[in-house]
Amino acid sequence: MTTQPLVNFFGPVDELPAEGAELPELAAESNTVDRFASAVSNSRIGFYVDRNGIKPLFPSPKPPVFQRVEMESSSESDTDMNWAEEAYQIDLDGLLASADPFSDMSDASEPQDYVRRFLHTLSTSLDGPEIKAKGQRVPLIRWEADESNGGAKVQLLGLLVADKEQFEDFCQTDDDAFGLIFEDAEVVAHGLRETATALLILGVTMSAATNAEAGLFKKMKQKRQAKMEQVMAQQVIQSVPAPIQQVSQSGWRDVHQDAYINHQLLQEAGSAERRIVVDVSKQRAFLIVNNTIAVDTAVSTAREGKHTPRGVFKITQRVRSGKTSTIYGCSLPYWMRLDESAVGMHIGDLPGYPASAGCIRLPESIAPVIFDNTSSGITVEVVDSWNPQQLFQGNGGDGIFIADASS
Repeated sequence: MTTQPLVNFFGPVDELPAEGAELPELAAESNTVDRFASAVSNSRIGFYVDRNGIKPLFPSPKPPVFQRVEMESSSESDTDMNWAEEAYQIDLDGLLASADPFSDMSDASEPQDYVRRFLHTLSTSLDGPEIKAKGQRVPLIRWEADESNGGAKVQLLGLLVADKEQFEDFCQTDDDAFGLIFEDAEVVAHGLRETATALLILGVTMSAATNAEAGLFKKMKQKRQAKMEQVMAQQVIQSVPAPIQQVSQSGWRDVHQDAYINHQLLQEAGSAERRIVVDVSKQRAFLIVNNTIAVDTAVSTAREGKHTPRGVFKITQRVRSGKTSTIYGCSLPYWMRLDESAVGMHIGDLPGYPASAGCIRLPESIAPVIFDNTSSGITVEVVDSWNPQQLFQGNGGDGIFIADASS
């Protein structure tokens, strides 16, 4: 069996969906760039570019983190995103704050001219020794012309790191969703090698045929453009710990080992009412049977930069085994989906702090117990803080009752 060559990207990890997200089906001829773009299609890293410079559309209090991911050039693999332990926090707002690169542009400049200048500015700013990946760093973007004001909205999907040979493969695609931005129109008339060289310098963009459907632009129309604080542009690229960790070959971790299970209550419960409460602040989950805590376990919810939704949900999908995440490259045993979202409960690492991409991780020893004692339609309440005394509010009880689990 021939091993497919790997293509490297740096993806904005906080812009990825939760573990249970299903990637859209792509055409058989889709290349690696298409597959990567589908995973980060809802990136909120956006800019408005015109003669006045570059303005962030959704300013964030914290610069985004980009983590390296390897993907096979073949599209046959179901789980083809392999995350490496190499990540960088890049202060894009500071990097692109100066309007100087746009000062020579005239009133006759078109939206694509501003996009081209944006790509050139970002590409050259990233071409330093701070990012230690081999190959040229090329921005992957979607963009949309602003016909009313003459500028353009740009969505940054990530960075492609590739050599000329890999770019030649991308250039040969006939997919209309893939487009090129050139600094000099004459390059188009040159050979493939020159075209690849231009790409190495200036970047790749998804064409206008698909960017109108990109989730970012729908959100842009609902929000006012943020005013950018004028700061001196400076390159700030810092190596940081990789947010996405691969599952250890030795299995899932649980640093707590303090779960409580009332086996007798579960055995005698029959058709008793059941529900689950997840306390995010305490990082605990409770299976409640007949107003009594039957299971009390540690969990791990969304890490910083990600979000576990709060509210009352129903379990709508249950998969004991075989569920995998094509984005994070991990299996999701004992999967229990919340409503129709990409968030669910499943076995995962519990390192002692919130670490997921949005899902609720359960210990390996506890997930089967909860799975076997619940069913579709069970209520899952996710709250910031929960007091077990609430179980007896209005019932005249004197306090929380936890049945004896020793028998």
